[in-house]
Parts: sequence; structure tokens; C-alpha cells
Amino acid sequence: MENKKSLCITYFLWLFFGWFGVHHFYLGRDMQAFLWWSTLGGFLTLGWIRDLWRIPEYVDDVNEDPLYMDKLNKRMRFRDYPKFNVVRFSGELLVGYFYGFLIRLALPPDIPAIISMVLICVGITVGVHLVGNIGRDEGGFIKPFCATFCCYSILFWLSDSESGNTPNFMYCSLAATVTFNYFRKYKRVYKRHLFCHRIAILLVYMALFSSLWLSFLYFNAEITTEKGEKVKFKDSVIHFFKSPAWLEFSQTLKMIYEEGKKNGWKNLYDEFVKALDPKGEANAYKVLGLSNPSTESEIKKAYKTLVRQWHPDRFHDPEQRIAAQKQFMEVQSAYEILTNKKKSNTLDDADRTNY
Repeated sequence: MENKKSLCITYFLWLFFGWFGVHHFYLGRDMQAFLWWSTLGGFLTLGWIRDLWRIPEYVDDVNEDPLYMDKLNKRMRFRDYPKFNVVRFSGELLVGYFYGFLIRLALPPDIPAIISMVLICVGITVGVHLVGNIGRDEGGFIKPFCATFCCYSILFWLSDSESGNTPNFMYCSLAATVTFNYFRKYKRVYKRHLFCHRIAILLVYMALFSSLWLSFLYFNAEITTEKGEKVKFKDSVIHFFKSPAWLEFSQTLKMIYEEGKKNGWKNLYDEFVKALDPKGEANAYKVLGLSNPSTESEIKKAYKTLVRQWHPDRFHDPEQRIAAQKQFMEVQSAYEILTNKKKSNTLDDADRTNY
């Protein structure tokens, strides 16, 4: 067979990119590569760890090693279906549950119950189907889907409407897994596709899977504030991009970009460091309510005004006193930074004059 796969390269890809299933893609096991990518290395690295001793068999399979193929042909002649594999069965069960649960998270809250039911059953069956069709095993989609839908329908009507449906997913995934394994068989023809075709299919799978997470973040994800209030994630993102912190940051980036276009990109690093305000001078001017630059007399005047305003002795309420103490210290720190800067500039000017 041409273009034989290397065991060393496979282990290299497994070690450095195994969580993303790159080693499986290299071996032509595209479904397994997608599953590893979508479940963080085969359900939180469990599959990735198992690959450590399974890779030699995978390489023999893709290279159609004579000894391996001879054993495979003997198994196929002995029975028409693969023998039961507890690891594969568990993988079908867990991935089916995970995909169904993810679709439930991604669905808008006002979607009709029947549509939600069908889509969740599709997700469960897809998870079972993908795991079940890895390697030399294969099985259909329709029969496991029918089993999932019937199981979900029965449990939906029997369950309390006020309770969550999450427990149902595991039972539905179990129904799909048992049905799939009952009708599974060997792949008599092992199809190999062109590289571009494989990439295109994999990208479609990844786009669909990513869209589920995006849908969850848009419709259902929530953030809990320090007061225990729940805020929609999409609203918090909108508020973030309208916040003073983001507006100031974006304005700084725009200023650096314009400065680079005007004076050349060689000074871009210096402008970036300046924008970070490592000495705190820009923030000091902001605390004192001054513009940069300001004279020494303006700095002293602003400092005296703010010190009188925020002196802790003027506040009797404990909470107000603590807030005033914090503001008072910030004013003092800002004044020290700017006065030290003025002294440093004065010394530099004197040194240049003497020179």
C-alpha cells in the first residue's frame, strides 16, 4: 500500500496535538478526530490516554498490515458483527448524552416542545452514531433514532413537568446505544476519501458543533453578579463594549495605530509601553482631575483641594470613612508620582545645562 503511515509520527502527533485528535486525522480516522476535538481528548483525555496502547493497532489498520488483515478477515468470516466492546459501548452512551445535553443548552427557551424533543433526540443519536462508526464497525441512524424518540416521549410524559429533563437524556442515550449495537455490523468496504473532501467534511462538523456553543452563549448563558443577580451573557458582552474600560482601551489602540501610521512602525513598541502607563503618570493626572501636561502650581492646587475634600476625619459613617480613606491615599500617591516626575525633569534640565 502506498503512503504508509508512520508509527513515530503518529505518537508525535498524539503527544503534542492529541487532545485535538490530529493523530486520528493523520491516520484517516476522521470521525474519531472530530470526537476527540469536541470532547477534549475523548471525554476529558480518557480516550487520549487509551490511545497510548491502541495506536499500533490503528497504524496496522490504516496500513493494511498483512498479519492484522488476516486476523480481521478471520473475525469477519467467523461472525457478521463485531463482538461486544464495553469501552465503545460506554463511549456511545456518554457522547450521546453529551451531544443531547448540549443541544438542549443551545435551544432558545421559547422553542416548541416537539421541536426541542426531535432535535435533542437527533443530537443523542448523532453522538452514538459517530462513536459506533469508528474504525471497522458500522451501524445505521434511523433505528437508534426511533428508539431514542420513543424513550424520550415516554419519559417526558411520565415525568413531572416541573422537574428537569436531564435524567431522561441518559436513558435515551442508553436506548440508542443498545439499539445501535444490536444492529451493528462490520464494514465490508473501507472507503478512503481525498484530503480536500475530508477537510471539508471535518470543517462542517466543527462549524455545526461550534454553533451549538455560540447558540448557548447567546440564548441561555448567564453570569451571576456579586449580589447574586443573574445577567444574560449576551447583555453583559454588550455592556462590556460600552464600558469606560473598553472604550478607553480601544481609544488607546486606535491612538497607537494612528501614531504608527504617522511616525512609522519602528516606534510602535515605545508608544505601546507609553500607553500602558508603567509609571502611573497618566492615571495620576486623572486622579487629580488634570490634563497632561500641567504646571507645578496646578498640581499643588488640585492636590490641596482633593486632600481637604477626601480627608477621612470629615466623614463619620464607617463605610464612607473607608471609601474616603481609599480616595485620600490615591490622591496622595498621585501627587507623589507627579512631583517626583517634576523633580526628575528639573534635574535632567540642570544636567543638560551644565553639560
